[in-house]
Amino acid sequence: MTSKTEPIVTVMPPVEAYDFDYIRARVDAELLSGSIAIRVFRIPLLAVPVGRTRRGGSFGVDNLAIALAVRDVLASFGGFSDLRIAWHDAPRSSYVVAWGDRPPTTWSNDDERLAFYGLTRGPALAAPAAPLRLSPAPSPRPHEAAEEGPESDLHVRKEDLHVSAQSPLPHRARG
Repeated sequence: MTSKTEPIVTVMPPVEAYDFDYIRARVDAELLSGSIAIRVFRIPLLAVPVGRTRRGGSFGVDNLAIALAVRDVLASFGGFSDLRIAWHDAPRSSYVVAWGDRPPTTWSNDDERLAFYGLTRGPALAAPAAPLRLSPAPSPRPHEAAEEGPESDLHVRKEDLHVSAQSPLPHRARG
């Protein structure tokens, strides 16, 4: 005999959400004040209600039991109207708990998508991210680099390369 265990979904203050700082820079402050952090397993993520400039929202999960639990949690809060569960195949297969207006099947551009979800282009979205660039690491033994001569740039070893980006990925630093 197997026992059915309910998924554990925890409601937390919005500031506890992993993506709080990222969303705070992009959504109306009044909507943010009505948001909640939902923790499924270990990472709390923000659920922002609809209203004002935000027409819809969503929360992705891996299985139907968790989707049902998240839907039930959101139903007890204001701003999460027309709750529904949908199946999405992209970017990977998963369930999505959605609320508010139904989004169009296709977006004419990224600005239309951002407007639907009431988001603005925050600091990381204001300009296209700079491409990654490879740069040779400083030689730990400068005398060897000088001995190799001018052709040494043509024979850079993989372990001597560093990957750097101009803008950091959005994440919340934990203290």
